[in-house]
Amino acid sequence: MIFDSQDSLPVVGSTAKELGVRIGVDIHVDAGGNVNLDENGMSVAPRWQDLPRYRIPKRLRAVVPGASGSNSVACFVMGNGAFADGIVASGLKLIPDRKPQPITHGVVAPISAVSLTQYQADLASTRSSWQIDET
Repeated sequence: MIFDSQDSLPVVGSTAKELGVRIGVDIHVDAGGNVNLDENGMSVAPRWQDLPRYRIPKRLRAVVPGASGSNSVACFVMGNGAFADGIVASGLKLIPDRKPQPITHGVVAPISAVSLTQYQADLASTRSSWQIDET
């Protein structure tokens, strides 16, 4: 994600490189402005090395051959628990992909039906929980 040079925390927004979600891509919103509870949300990975190569900064090619992402982004981690289905923050849950092991992707989704504004606010409230992790 893009990070703020003042505090090294992720920038909140609604692009693929920010802490947030893209409407119609990451999540779907109903006519009433509520996020659909369809197991979609902000994409996450159990380890930054599991991210698509185009999301990993080029400067990390020594660690991940083929990394081709912008050097203006950083790889972040939130917490150190298992990458397992469950609550990760107020109003938010982790839903790992339901496919054969190893799991390399999941989403952070709302726990219950909420407005898009509330979901984005819940994601933004996790900002201070993210740390750059590129080792």
